[in-house]
Amino acid sequence: MLKGDDAMSFSSELKEELSKVSNHNNYCCMLAELAGYLITNCNIEKENGKYILKMTTESASAIRRVYNALKKIYGIIAHTNIENVESNKDKLFELIVYDDADLKNIFKNSLVNIDINLQMVIDDGEKISQNDCCMKSFLRGVFLGSGSITEPSSGNHLEIVLSNMQNVNFINSIFSKFGITTKLIKRKKNLVIYLKDAESISDFLRIVGSSKGILLFEQKKVEKEYRNNVNRKINFEVANMDKTAVAASEQLKDILFLKEKNVFGKLPDSLKQIADMRIKYPEASLEKIGNMLNPKLSRSGVSHRFKKIKLFAEEVRKG
Repeated sequence: MLKGDDAMSFSSELKEELSKVSNHNNYCCMLAELAGYLITNCNIEKENGKYILKMTTESASAIRRVYNALKKIYGIIAHTNIENVESNKDKLFELIVYDDADLKNIFKNSLVNIDINLQMVIDDGEKISQNDCCMKSFLRGVFLGSGSITEPSSGNHLEIVLSNMQNVNFINSIFSKFGITTKLIKRKKNLVIYLKDAESISDFLRIVGSSKGILLFEQKKVEKEYRNNVNRKINFEVANMDKTAVAASEQLKDILFLKEKNVFGKLPDSLKQIADMRIKYPEASLEKIGNMLNPKLSRSGVSHRFKKIKLFAEEVRKG
């Protein structure tokens, strides 16, 4: 999970929002979302000689969502607890299912199973991928279980932490059905699916039903485009300034050369006038020089006169 108070705060806000997305009228969607949560944030542990199902999270809203799903789907009243030990100053919430009959009921009628390492693995019989609504619910459960996201102003990063390649492959297959390409890295013993571009993250948030997240990322996208346009304009203006400076330097060089060779007086008065303006205003643009003349002269007219001075200077250099 991402470190840092900002990342945790923003993730928690989105999970709070997602925990209020209604799917209670669709049994298949409730199963799909619960499956996403089970495979990302659920452990089978042995306690006092018997197996228990345990979930631990920093999100009170996520644990509430799972508690209500277990109650509605299976009639199970899970035990909940707030850990006294603090992790990064955030309390940990636990949900535990102790009863053997309840555990058997969950694995008999859910879309997950347990592998030989006692890890939760997806076993949906292709039920989730049959409907868009179930795939969206599944991804919502996955994010609620082990997803985290940076606040948009801090950059683009969304990740889902997993421990099983079978689950990684299935989750990636669901992402691909929505046209989202993910990346994968190993972090210690974990596998991390992540997204790094704002458009993909915005698409994901739209899929799982986070209106707040979409708004913030779309706003960031607009701001980024605005900054890029401003930077392009500045770069264009700087490039033009550089060109103006180079051209002015060349014009001065020709004028001073003609004065040095005592042939400046041979220039027509119109060219002398423009040359004197360049000496007086070495950094002025052609347009500015034209506006200072009396009568005024267009930019192209000023450029044409400087070209005549250049040709004359070249003839003098050739002898």
